[in-house]
Amino acid sequence: MDSRFAFERPTLPPQVRPADADDIEGMARVSVDTWRLTYAGILPESYLARMRLAAHEAQRRRLMGVSDAAHFVAEEPLTGETVGFASAGPVRAGDDALGVTSEIYELYVQNGFQGRGLGRGLIAAARAWLSARGHRGMIIWVLADNPARAFYQRLGGVPAGQRAIRVGGALVEETAYVWRDVG
Repeated sequence: MDSRFAFERPTLPPQVRPADADDIEGMARVSVDTWRLTYAGILPESYLARMRLAAHEAQRRRLMGVSDAAHFVAEEPLTGETVGFASAGPVRAGDDALGVTSEIYELYVQNGFQGRGLGRGLIAAARAWLSARGHRGMIIWVLADNPARAFYQRLGGVPAGQRAIRVGGALVEETAYVWRDVG
């Protein structure tokens, strides 16, 4: 091939859009993959090894059926592969004491796609959806040992509390990040 015509294909940012039922398998795969990679050494290996795609697909189907929640996916534009997703809706019981009315329930981005603005795009889509429904304030709970937790502070999230939860038999800490305005 003549080198004058050889060029590298540009890296395009993944596209964020509302999720639908056809996205369930991809979302489940992103969930399992990111948990296994992100939480290796943080959560019990036996727990991570037992994670099954079919169980996460069933969980996604249930969550997608909740009418007051929104789900967004990010696709790699050249392949259409799901590489990230976010779910958001009204704050869960107990978290309303922090003065917020909405919550990002999940935000996962495949390793290899982080640092490209994908997480920002997913949060922006969720915030726009929440704002359009009149929500004020937003929270997300993140494992305190999650290496990507500083991402939320860079987006303006303020640490607002901690709690201990059990995951796979291990007691771990979560940190709440709060935004007083979702607009």
